[in-house]
Amino acid sequence: MKKTALFIACCALSALTVQAKIWRVNNNTGVTANFTTVQAAHDGALAGDTIHLEPSLNTYGNLIMSKRLVIISTGQFISQNPGIQFDPKPAFVGRITISNSGANNSVIMVRFSDQIYISNAVSGVNLIGCAATAVSDGFADNNSRTGVIGINNADNIVIKNCMVNFIRFDNNSNNIIITNNIIAYAVYNDPSSDGIVSNNVIHAVGSSQGIVEALSNCSVSNNIFNKTVQAGFSNCNLSNNIAPNTGIPADNSNLQNVDMSGVFVNNNGGYLDNVYQLKPGSPAIGAGEAGVDCGAFGGASPFKLALTPPIPSIYKLSLPANPSGSSMTLIFSTKSN
Repeated sequence: MKKTALFIACCALSALTVQAKIWRVNNNTGVTANFTTVQAAHDGALAGDTIHLEPSLNTYGNLIMSKRLVIISTGQFISQNPGIQFDPKPAFVGRITISNSGANNSVIMVRFSDQIYISNAVSGVNLIGCAATAVSDGFADNNSRTGVIGINNADNIVIKNCMVNFIRFDNNSNNIIITNNIIAYAVYNDPSSDGIVSNNVIHAVGSSQGIVEALSNCSVSNNIFNKTVQAGFSNCNLSNNIAPNTGIPADNSNLQNVDMSGVFVNNNGGYLDNVYQLKPGSPAIGAGEAGVDCGAFGGASPFKLALTPPIPSIYKLSLPANPSGSSMTLIFSTKSN
């Protein structure tokens, strides 16, 4: 009986795998792909399909989602992290809006130039390795600032291994997991919402005066506040965090008044991922719960340099300078990631 049930389950899984399709999106001149915009790819795909955004200097446009999809682009900071991907052009979109429950449980791994906005009781969306195209100063709201992930009345959202300007979750947004991210300015919520904020670098690019946080009903642990903390923590459990001032409590293994110049490879490195790796002898090494490292590169899901998606990539390509005849030999190296 157990063998029969297992066989049926395996057949069902195989059927789902066969039915799901990968769609190529490329808007480069002379390249033939399934689609040239992300919205057209979304509209032409079926629930469960995967959309690959290939390297390009041009945006693939905005996206309004109403289907459960996997959408993957090519990361960020590729030139600054050599040896990860040969083509340095990082595919990107504009604004992503997810307010239709048909998109529940989607996985989004993209570079974006505007915002990702999730609302209207959507649930289960995973944002993994998403990156804002550039830093944007000033405080955030859900309508004007770029580089924002905004969540409004949505549940069970995971934001992991991302590099963005702001993250905010409001209006009964529950079980929001924010882990192993590099956040240029701030993460905050309203008292009706709750979540987990762990193993992040926060204020990666913030001014020396710091950004005012307001976190409620959250577990806040293993984070590194790179700039001065001016925060309001309401009904939060804070432990094993690091800050350069007294903006976090002194108990629960939090570390106050830490000299940040000794924490990262370069704590003033700006909007770049690899500078927020821990330098040898950093006080953040082993300072997290259960002895893990604090910050984005520690814990169970360490930040991936260049926000590399979990798909194969070509990281080396060699072409002959002067091809002869009707054929040529090329040499390329790949990684599974």
